Amino acid sequence: MNRKKGFTLVELLVVIAIIGVLVGLLLPAVQAAREAARRMSCGNNLKQLGLALHNYHDIFNRLPPARVRDQNCGTDTWVTSNIGWPARILPQIEQQPLYDQINFEGYPGWNAAPNPTIRNLAIPAFRCPSDPGSGNLPWVDVSGVRRTGPAPHGTYAPGTNNYHGSVGHDNQLRVNTNLGAVRGWLVEARSNCNNPRQRNNGTPGLRDFLDGTSNTLLLAEGLIGFPARQVNARDAVGNPDNVTPELNGCEGANNWLGGANDRARGTSWFRGYNPQEFAFTSLMTPNSRLNDCMNNTGDLMHAARSLHPGGVQVTMADASTQFVSETVDWFVWKFLGGTKDGEVVQLPN
Repeated sequence: MNRKKGFTLVELLVVIAIIGVLVGLLLPAVQAAREAARRMSCGNNLKQLGLALHNYHDIFNRLPPARVRDQNCGTDTWVTSNIGWPARILPQIEQQPLYDQINFEGYPGWNAAPNPTIRNLAIPAFRCPSDPGSGNLPWVDVSGVRRTGPAPHGTYAPGTNNYHGSVGHDNQLRVNTNLGAVRGWLVEARSNCNNPRQRNNGTPGLRDFLDGTSNTLLLAEGLIGFPARQVNARDAVGNPDNVTPELNGCEGANNWLGGANDRARGTSWFRGYNPQEFAFTSLMTPNSRLNDCMNNTGDLMHAARSLHPGGVQVTMADASTQFVSETVDWFVWKFLGGTKDGEVVQLPN
């Protein structure tokens, strides 16, 4: 009598094992391909934002202010406009109808109607696909302790932001009343009702990039909700020139931001109240092991960071995009942030 042919148990187990090995080999390749696609999309966003800033400059002959704060206008300076630079380039990224709805003169800017509805909108151009954008990012700090970052405050989510402007090798956001002290391109503009000449202007233009637009950082990535200490680096180190590759002023204090926090990194593309929403410093190399920190609304010590393996993507001031390794020399990265420090440096090929 003929028996039906089939797999023995051993043969079946061997086949299953082979399939498991193949899946194990293919899965990393699939994940790598997906990340490559996300990284390409992220780089395209940075390219488009660089071109948008150039188009803005063509219209206004200057770059947009980080935010605008009014003086002598009968309102509290700290909570006036404070609408961040990303909102000001909406027309240049094909978002003119949305831009036309923004109330730039309301008080305070991020809460004046109809701005609360606008600020909660997710704008794909301001988001890196590799970052989930929900915050709560885990990270091991310099002392070996595992930290979890805060989630963006629900008042602003999902209108978060991964792309930040450069303040250069500085630990604060400078004001346009003293442009001589500015190290990067991103500055706060003071609109003074007692001085008609000082109305939302005085921000740097491409003519001020004396070190060359191809040698100066314009934008870099940031991770939404990355862990940060609630302390001002400037209180510890004073002059930003005192910062070193090993010491940035964020050490010591143990008051970490937590919960759903409006000081979370990249909380909003719309609001410009806190620098961590829209700015980074070149005093910390990409994906630095040093802590990020800030407390006051004029201080920041935030590195360029991403979830791309090995580094971050940046836009140079000539609107070109590059991937920068997290092992880049600290001095090279530091002076890439300066627009006119006389230290002309280039990224290695």
